[in-house]
Amino acid sequence: MDPIPEEARSGLERLIKEDLRGATVSSCAAAVDEDGRIYFDEITLRRQDGREVVVAAGTRHAWPVVLLEINTGSGWRDMTAREDYQEDLAELTAEPWRPDPPEPWDRE
Repeated sequence: MDPIPEEARSGLERLIKEDLRGATVSSCAAAVDEDGRIYFDEITLRRQDGREVVVAAGTRHAWPVVLLEINTGSGWRDMTAREDYQEDLAELTAEPWRPDPPEPWDRE
């Protein structure tokens, strides 16, 4: 699988931020420990398009990160740019459109 070019990744990051900026919290599982610290086992967001995503803990190169899981209707899976933003990715990585040269015409 070819890597996603940096410019396309930046465009996807902007789109994902816009999607999440408009999302609302539909459910969460909060816990308070004996010291008063607040933890969340799960935070579920409903995007403006109606799809639900869960904010989940994970690791990337042995570092803790926050990732998104999406409800596909038949279960949950990690969100990916290639699956969940494939149309946007195709637009961001497409060759620029160049119109065909005009048909030659007869001057006689």
